[in-house]
Amino acid sequence: MEQLLDLICEATDIVYFRSEDPVQAAKVVVSDTAGMIWKASLEHEGFPGFARRAAPQLLRWERAYGWTRHGDGSVAQKETSLASLLVGHLKLPDMWVTMADSYLTALDAAAQASSARGEREDAHRHDTRYVREQRARNLAEWHEALLERLAGSDAEDRLERLVRHPALEGPEMTFLQARLAQKRGDLPRARSLATRCLESLPGHRGVLAFAEAIAAPIPARAAAHSKRSTSGRRQP
Repeated sequence: MEQLLDLICEATDIVYFRSEDPVQAAKVVVSDTAGMIWKASLEHEGFPGFARRAAPQLLRWERAYGWTRHGDGSVAQKETSLASLLVGHLKLPDMWVTMADSYLTALDAAAQASSARGEREDAHRHDTRYVREQRARNLAEWHEALLERLAGSDAEDRLERLVRHPALEGPEMTFLQARLAQKRGDLPRARSLATRCLESLPGHRGVLAFAEAIAAPIPARAAAHSKRSTSGRRQP
């Protein structure tokens, strides 16, 4: 089952099959299958073993927009994020710390593997900036959950490692850094980072709402996106 999910997730990024939507055609709901794997792992390996197994799987399998090619159809309607499944297993504060540590270890392994491949081959064929940005986008919901749970706790140092990790890159990480700065009361830094993020993601509603809430300067392109979005809404 793990190999099947690895293949499916690769097929969302690379065209392996002639089918217009191979995941829909196979009728495989990735989140349901991952949920079964994680439930079995938790029952047979206990929580520490589950954390060691689930963290790298989350890294490989999570997709921000699901696993079907077009995001519609009967399979897509049944999908849910792996982050939400994982959060459902974390009942106690110590579990969050254990999972955060396992996740950071998985990120370390991804970064080390990329570095080793880059020494032997063309790094652009492997862990490019695009791959790191896509990884950050796919895992944004999980990162948000870690931020909400660990900020202000004795385990906040894990967040410092996370927001600067070399396996992640791009505006989603800038947004995460901004939110961490805001939670620490550093509003000047939070505003600066939010503005920088909007320069890259002018249409990101979450970043825009955050920037407006902390009175960060809104770049012109982001303001224009906001006006178009507002004018397009149906008026009550």
